[in-house]
Amino acid sequence: MDNFRRRKARGSVAETPLLMLVLFAIFAFPLIDLISLALAYGTVWFVAFQSASVASTQTDFKSSLSALVRKASDFNGNGFTNMLKMTPIAGYNATGTDLYIEAVDFMDASKSETIGPNKPVPPPVDLTNRFYEISAESTYQVKPFIDLGSVPLLSYVQGLGSPITFTAKVKRCAEFPQGLVHGPASPGSTPASAAQPAPTTSFASPISVASQATEPWKRPKLYEEIEASGQKIVDHTVIQVPANNSAWTYSGIDVAPGQQVWIDFRADGVWGDPNIWAAKNLTADGTLSGSINNPQTNGGYPVYYLAGSVNPDRPNNIYGTNNQFQVGSFYYHYQPTQAGRLMLGHNFGNINFQKGTYESDATFEARMKSMYQAFTGEMTVRIIVTQ
Repeated sequence: MDNFRRRKARGSVAETPLLMLVLFAIFAFPLIDLISLALAYGTVWFVAFQSASVASTQTDFKSSLSALVRKASDFNGNGFTNMLKMTPIAGYNATGTDLYIEAVDFMDASKSETIGPNKPVPPPVDLTNRFYEISAESTYQVKPFIDLGSVPLLSYVQGLGSPITFTAKVKRCAEFPQGLVHGPASPGSTPASAAQPAPTTSFASPISVASQATEPWKRPKLYEEIEASGQKIVDHTVIQVPANNSAWTYSGIDVAPGQQVWIDFRADGVWGDPNIWAAKNLTADGTLSGSINNPQTNGGYPVYYLAGSVNPDRPNNIYGTNNQFQVGSFYYHYQPTQAGRLMLGHNFGNINFQKGTYESDATFEARMKSMYQAFTGEMTVRIIVTQ
């Protein structure tokens, strides 16, 4: 009897590692799959978000569609999506992402409509009663990271034993709604007749005069000012300038003498220093140093403002740059004196933080970078170049 008990005890101990392995397989593998599915869905949403973001800043529908294809294709060729076993389903040019236009009627919601997929807005564009949004919808099939199709009860569970389909849709406001009537040229299409000429790209303000109460830009009539000046638009873009970046942000635009640069920023953009109560919610105009130290005074020098520069001599440090200009509600029209890249940045303008006499460039830039990390907010800026 004692021998039997000893053999039984030894058998139980020997079976313990096998039991633990079985339990690990039962719980760990599905958990890994679930984590992978969460990452995959986040990636699908991010593809839609990035595609909508780049498409919304284009001046016409054809450019929006091209930008969406480039952005979605970049993600599809990424090793991360391959690792997560993501395959795009349908979409424009087989990218898995389609573009829609949401025409939202703010006077009567029942008249709102969705146009697409991948179709331009039928003219005319109604800027009096509607605003327009670019919508990107991404769809991907995701295979299980660890295929549990051979495991009973799990073989038919999507995401564990069989593929699952994820779809995400993200909307962004169209910056140039009048350009949404331009569609991609179809093969074999004939030119428009003389009675119905093809529409040209419009650079009208994104919000109509009738709805200027909700105009997001500081200068809602900027395009009317440009038209009145007799200048012709040669380039334009919309970028974001973060407050915590001590280096210049390249606008993507090169300028030259003889051109004029018109710069505007959104009314809802704020940035500042959370450590100073009076500088937490400043616009691109910034404020005066006297207003920071003593709100009752109006003296001092500009601080926390949006600055610009063409080919800055210190591209990695905004405050250390000599050849810069101020941007804001009253400083929105700039004439470049040299050719080069147009840069923008957040200049907090504190004269106590100039480069020391014996301080190296690298040390100065590291000190500024560390100081900028405390700043919060960003500016959405539109830039129009005319000639």
